[in-house]
Amino acid sequence: MSNDSAGPARSFPPAEYAARIRALLAALRRQRLDGALIAGEIARLYYTGIETSNGLLWVDAREGPVFFTDFRYIFAARRALPFMSCALLKRGPESERAMRRRAAAWRRCGYEGSQPAAAFARRKGLLERVSDWVDVDDLIGAQRAVKSPREQQAMRRALAANDGLLSVLLPQLHAGLSEWEIRGLLRREADRLGQGEAFDCIVCVGANAAECHHRPGRDKLWPNQPLLLDFGVRLDHYCADLTRCVVFGRPSPLFRELHRIVLAANRRAVRAIRPGMTGAEVDAVARRHIEKAGYGRAFGHGLGHGLGLEVHEAPSFAASCKTEIRPGMTITVEPGIYLPGRAGVRIEDVVLITRTGCEVLTHAPHWIER
Repeated sequence: MSNDSAGPARSFPPAEYAARIRALLAALRRQRLDGALIAGEIARLYYTGIETSNGLLWVDAREGPVFFTDFRYIFAARRALPFMSCALLKRGPESERAMRRRAAAWRRCGYEGSQPAAAFARRKGLLERVSDWVDVDDLIGAQRAVKSPREQQAMRRALAANDGLLSVLLPQLHAGLSEWEIRGLLRREADRLGQGEAFDCIVCVGANAAECHHRPGRDKLWPNQPLLLDFGVRLDHYCADLTRCVVFGRPSPLFRELHRIVLAANRRAVRAIRPGMTGAEVDAVARRHIEKAGYGRAFGHGLGHGLGLEVHEAPSFAASCKTEIRPGMTITVEPGIYLPGRAGVRIEDVVLITRTGCEVLTHAPHWIER
């Protein structure tokens, strides 16, 4: 496999981030907000394309954005954001007075509801004239959920790299390896093919697969045991996610039955997906199939989750999700059956919602024998 993807993460051209800011400004105006303060690391990355450990995106609905960051990042920010003012963020009363002046006319301000309470309290104290604070997490999440054409291409590259990771990993697997050792192999290949893991991989030998989020341990892989792998590479800031069960030797009749049922649930959901369906409706398609097979109680999690800059984003395929899916969303489809002490099977693909249905972006085989 080509190693062209190796190296540091690449961002999009400035025009991509300028378009995101314009969409954010339009959304703030629709909600009659004077501005918004965005400090979350992932949200900052989404709107600016640069990774900083400290920064504040100050968005005035009338005058536009200013990106505040400290001396460590200010030069990189000015170079990467030619369409936006970048200001030095200093500690002390001077910076606070400057921010108060900028927000002198603000009365309604958007904030990230997911931020720590202490950080929110500081910002409320800073902007004393703001009388109405509005949580804009859902607004930002809805914007991020629909991927632009450039983001869709980034997702394709990340998922292709992840498929490639599986293909180069499989020849390295053999009886006697522990879950922890397999984890090390996964991490090494994720560093080689991208910029590391999108999340801590899940490696389960035998009956350990009945634990949905099993942590790799010292248990070893032996002949005639299945191996469940759930992993994702991060490439150019975007996350991949894939779950496959690898068969070593002769699988038990129970494993074959569970794999057949789970794969059929996965395929039924993929075929059913249409824009305008809710996440709950898609979840129900797979869940009904597993329930009819007699394993409804053994499928205890949602069918899938949004995927992008983070491994879990809005929307989800879950009974609780009333969001209508739209073209441009990338969502996992991962039904599973888990029988404690006996076996566990999960099969996960990623789909891109299209105007007529969905496109499966995952191309790894569903049945893998070693």
